[in-house]
Amino acid sequence: MSISSGSSFADRLRQVIGDEAVYAFGRRAGISDTALRSYLKGSVPGIDKVVKIAQVGQVNLSWLITGEGSPQLDSGSKTEYVYVPFVDVAASAGTGALVREESIESVIAFERNWLRAHLKGNPADLSLIRVQGDSMSPTLEDGDWIFVERQEGGDLSCEGIYVLQMDGDLLVKRLQRLPGSQVKVISDNPRFPPFVADLADPVNGLTLIGRYRGRISFD
Repeated sequence: MSISSGSSFADRLRQVIGDEAVYAFGRRAGISDTALRSYLKGSVPGIDKVVKIAQVGQVNLSWLITGEGSPQLDSGSKTEYVYVPFVDVAASAGTGALVREESIESVIAFERNWLRAHLKGNPADLSLIRVQGDSMSPTLEDGDWIFVERQEGGDLSCEGIYVLQMDGDLLVKRLQRLPGSQVKVISDNPRFPPFVADLADPVNGLTLIGRYRGRISFD
């Protein structure tokens, strides 16, 4: 599921900056003038930069990312937030990215009701990671930030897109159940052929990390 909006991220950023000089806003946010101007022209920032912009601009992070809802921060006590960890590990949608260390770079606050409305799964079990490669194109593109619901026990409860670990690589692929403990690992890009792996084989098989629940789009 793609989370998008009618206005562009550049439009919303322009609204956040308002009448303040771009260089002055960037200095307060710790973002270079060059980078900010590139965002205003349509380039996509990293999620860490978006968090800084939302904090300095004192706007709703969900609105800044998606354009949905109100830009105003809700100071009411009824608003519940879920702090989703941003994991500094890339899940490869291509040839694979070696997992050396899974570290939480930061946590990002999302409204619980917003997450429930846009994503399936348990908000408390979500993480954000970045996709590398184009083997899942056009479903997922290189550089996409995706919500992953952490998987307990490693069982494939149903077919769909998953993040999995195999031979030291973290991959994002579509999985199809086969007889026994085998699964068919499928790339949405037809240039990448499917292959079969075994969930029960600790050496040559794969380990399920979590299920894909949605992506962040700055469209």
